[in-house]
Amino acid sequence: MDLAIDGGQTGLRLGLSSSGRVLETREVTGLSYAEGSPVTAILDRIGTGWGELDTICLGLTMLVDAPTALTDRLLSIARRVLLTTDVVTSHAGAFAGGDGVVLAAGTGAIALGVRAPHPHHGALDGPEAVQVDGWGFLYGDAGSGFWIGSRGMDAAFRGHDGRAEPGPLTARAREVFGELNGLPRRLYLSSDAVARVARFAVHVFELAAHDATARAIVTSAGAELAGTVTAAARDFPGGTAVPVAWTGRLLRDQTLRDAFEAELARLLPRAHLAPAAGDSLAGAAFLAAATDLGPYRSLVMEAHR
Repeated sequence: MDLAIDGGQTGLRLGLSSSGRVLETREVTGLSYAEGSPVTAILDRIGTGWGELDTICLGLTMLVDAPTALTDRLLSIARRVLLTTDVVTSHAGAFAGGDGVVLAAGTGAIALGVRAPHPHHGALDGPEAVQVDGWGFLYGDAGSGFWIGSRGMDAAFRGHDGRAEPGPLTARAREVFGELNGLPRRLYLSSDAVARVARFAVHVFELAAHDATARAIVTSAGAELAGTVTAAARDFPGGTAVPVAWTGRLLRDQTLRDAFEAELARLLPRAHLAPAAGDSLAGAAFLAAATDLGPYRSLVMEAHR
């Protein structure tokens, strides 16, 4: 048996799997840098009671402070450990090692383009994998849930402090967070600030149906995500279709998806959008069962007992 892990900031999913297929899942609280050591937080989430495991594959949205320490600890309950980012497991779930670009859009946002190298003047033309964005909430993840939520809160506070006329976003922020003057103290000192801001994106989506400010935020987010996908497809040969899939809950919003698809059609007319075959957890299970990591080998840290 293998253990597949999809570790995000909003939630972390664990799936017991066999032969690349998830058999049962468990969802626990997501990861946060504010907790301290990510290694300790990850080990706490995994817990015990899984029995003897063949492979543990972790696809994480956050950086790990001591990856070798994490894999060493996990090798006490598994023969092999694979440590990578969630966009790699998302791609593996969407394309099972085949060519294409996957966009993983949730609390954060990142894209991975993978294509088989091909001969060009006697050499391989371009890398097998191109990763775009995923730089985190401080200066990246354009178009993500956090990006949308933070811009929604920015608009809310502009209405609150008089820099703009108060609108629906200001009213909604008061409903969600309570009295706004004291929110910085409550939010900045909390361990789940990133997740709480990202969850405000749901309200931005809802208000976009009738509020121009919210709608502009969502439309801009769609354009940002399309730009990320286009950059990830830059090494695909011209004149051929580029398979594109997305994972995560964010693009379930119709307004965001419409904006994303319209801008992608403009930037990358060769894009061929299709549903992902599986999600990040399915991809982690796929990689756990794989004997050859193929195009993902340079993006995965592998450790054996």
